[in-house]
Amino acid sequence: MQINSFTPSFCGYKSEFGKILDKYLAEPVHNKAEEKDIIDVFSKTVSKKMSPKNEMGRGCHGTVYAIDDDYVFKIANRSTPRFGKLSIIADILVNNLKTYYGSVVARIGNMEIMKNAFKTDDVLPAGLPMRWMSRGEKLEYYNEVYLKRFCELPQSAYDKLAEDFKTLNSLGKEFDTKNPNNFIADGNDVKIVDEISAAKESNPNTLAKLFKVFINSYDVSQTAEFDYLAVQRRKDLIKKLILASEKSELPYYCDFNDRGELNLAMHLCDCPEGFSHIQRTLTDYRKKYPDINVRLQKISEFLDEYNKPDFDTISFYL
Repeated sequence: MQINSFTPSFCGYKSEFGKILDKYLAEPVHNKAEEKDIIDVFSKTVSKKMSPKNEMGRGCHGTVYAIDDDYVFKIANRSTPRFGKLSIIADILVNNLKTYYGSVVARIGNMEIMKNAFKTDDVLPAGLPMRWMSRGEKLEYYNEVYLKRFCELPQSAYDKLAEDFKTLNSLGKEFDTKNPNNFIADGNDVKIVDEISAAKESNPNTLAKLFKVFINSYDVSQTAEFDYLAVQRRKDLIKKLILASEKSELPYYCDFNDRGELNLAMHLCDCPEGFSHIQRTLTDYRKKYPDINVRLQKISEFLDEYNKPDFDTISFYL
């Protein structure tokens, strides 16, 4: 899902539809009259909100439009709204996740109602936007816009994401990490806005998948390129990802492709020896330092030493 650079801001606005849907969801018993009211109000809402100025994001299959600060709706591209039966989607799993906003709350006809993920005007998807860019534009945007923004996020943002990875591993589920645009910076948080699926492998939500999203991919179909100017920011971001992964004790990888992602991330950080040296140290520290706070401090010190800037490389650009 590509999030628009312009995100509507409602300053706490709660629509009539949002109010009656909240009331309906909170009730233990529902009746047909209430359902009809919701559908009627929603039909009027769609006619007002389904416009380019209210578009929040567009993907390969559907477009998302804002309703108010709490709700959005999604409809398939090139589809005409059809107002049919109201279906409420109860997903207990979502209540246990801290970064996931891709769940469907309800369906009305051929449209899906979802929680509005974005609470600030400072919203940016990971990776590159879904538009044509020259190679030079890609390198500059990736380093100066994307990496700069995501390096500035607090460690806690990535810690919450790693906790959700761990939760999904325990449930046999996985996030879609093929498209970095599914991972959005919103203020000081990372939020995931795409679907969760059944896992194809055991414990598929790994450190390697974090590297794939935030270091290795331009978008769903393009692998990121090496760029000397982006090396230090990539190293800074990798440190946050590793610390988050270690705090939740995520697996490093789950299959051959994951191992490739680990080594690709090292290449993009100008570390030709690959991930094996870091993995040996992390594995050793998991055994040597059972106290998680001590371990994280030791890992931080190790990565600071490992990530020291290459002054010869930096001087090349002065």
